[in-house]
Amino acid sequence: MSNNRAVRIAVVLGACVALAACAGAPVDERPVVRIVEAAQPSPAIPLGRFLPSAQELSATLGTGPHGFLGQLVEGDADMLLRTVGDAQATPHDCVGTAYRLQKIVYDATPVRSVASSSWAGGEFDGPPVSGFFGVVQMESTADADEFFAATTDDWRRCNGQTVVLQQPGLGADEVSRISDVGFDRRVVSASVLHASAGSASAPGMRALGVVGDCIVDVELSDPRAGGGASPAIGVAKLILDKIAAQR
Repeated sequence: MSNNRAVRIAVVLGACVALAACAGAPVDERPVVRIVEAAQPSPAIPLGRFLPSAQELSATLGTGPHGFLGQLVEGDADMLLRTVGDAQATPHDCVGTAYRLQKIVYDATPVRSVASSSWAGGEFDGPPVSGFFGVVQMESTADADEFFAATTDDWRRCNGQTVVLQQPGLGADEVSRISDVGFDRRVVSASVLHASAGSASAPGMRALGVVGDCIVDVELSDPRAGGGASPAIGVAKLILDKIAAQR
């Protein structure tokens, strides 16, 4: 046998051995499991610093320097209001449009922290202006966006509706007429007229906005307003801008 032929046979035999070894090696075809870390909820933070000062409200609403802030209230979801009970108002989906910061409105969402305050202002020779302002922090930005989207849909459907609030022991129900519902990219707004026992209160304005993981909830009463909820929208945007700038 020639040397060249011997070399060729050795090469072929070597390749066959290599292929046999490869073919006989066990192949692990089990699926690879990759663990992806779940999104972490936002840490609860103090929200009081995002609420407007008396000076900021006076400037935004043009009421002059005479304004008084109420006590700051901060805490978890227990700080939400219980003015309206579960079966106390109809239609249920319009409660959040007519009434501010109600627990039954936020119950289905993961609330981490709440801060709220009230304010009264206006000139001594003019009609009083008053407001209530709240910030609600959700567990995540996605939760806040979902709540805002659902709330916007509710407010649009409630335009022109009348909410009836049962008031046991007071002799008459409160009725609230919702109108002028409007929406822009980050704020939904409405006008609300409350009446009870034949007497109506000053027209109210509602605005609700979203930024990050926070919802801003505003109620304003301004007898000077000529209609619509522009002043409440201005206050809501003031708070939204403060949150965006400080977080």
